[in-house]
Amino acid sequence: MSAATAGWLIDWPPRGRRTTADRSGVPRVPVKAVIFDAYGTLVRNEGLRRIPQRIVADHGLSARAEDVFDAWIDRYSEATQRPPFRTLREIQPEILGQVLHALGVDADAAPYVELFFEATTKVEHYPEVPEVLRALGAVRTAIVSNADSEHIAAWSFSLPVEFIVISEGIRAYKPDPLVFRTALERLGLEAHEVLHVGDSDVDDVKGAKAAGLRVAWLNREGRPRRRDVPRPDFEIRDLKELPSLL
Repeated sequence: MSAATAGWLIDWPPRGRRTTADRSGVPRVPVKAVIFDAYGTLVRNEGLRRIPQRIVADHGLSARAEDVFDAWIDRYSEATQRPPFRTLREIQPEILGQVLHALGVDADAAPYVELFFEATTKVEHYPEVPEVLRALGAVRTAIVSNADSEHIAAWSFSLPVEFIVISEGIRAYKPDPLVFRTALERLGLEAHEVLHVGDSDVDDVKGAKAAGLRVAWLNREGRPRRRDVPRPDFEIRDLKELPSLL
């Protein structure tokens, strides 16, 4: 799989659509497409936890790896929303260097940057993903991901979706509504006709709601929602719950 210059990958011809009904059997506005987040939703990303663990171990720090992880993610969230646009290959050396400096560590961030790219390119999809995508039947599907082209190009698997929108291709990161609007434009659909599914309350729930989409928050660990994040339309603990919502 390789990244297209327009910022998405075309893997599948457009598929048909189906009507839906709520659990009482009363017809409602059909969901014509589902767009998915990639990492943490369809694609496993537990390897990211190894990076703060390695930092703590390498430098004999008393800091908790979980706190280092949170500090790193906070810097990531700020850096990805600050213009001008930069790829993750450009951002990660800066923010990992900031994390090391804040911990009082005088060390090169390069080994941890490479560990980040190893953890986000040598990945697998969750085992239930093929089954869930098949269960959606004729509902159209796509992916939106905060990723560089090298991430998607390195996947050793393909997923049966129409296209993938990546941040490097459109020079914007979720939760910027532009990411979701780009997917809507590519689908040729209105926001109310599309459901977004993702595991991040900020990137996915807040971003998709700002673009007018309905959202299913995949909250596998039962985390509390941040106060500034709107309520999702659905909250699920397992991706296999998704087909029953449509």
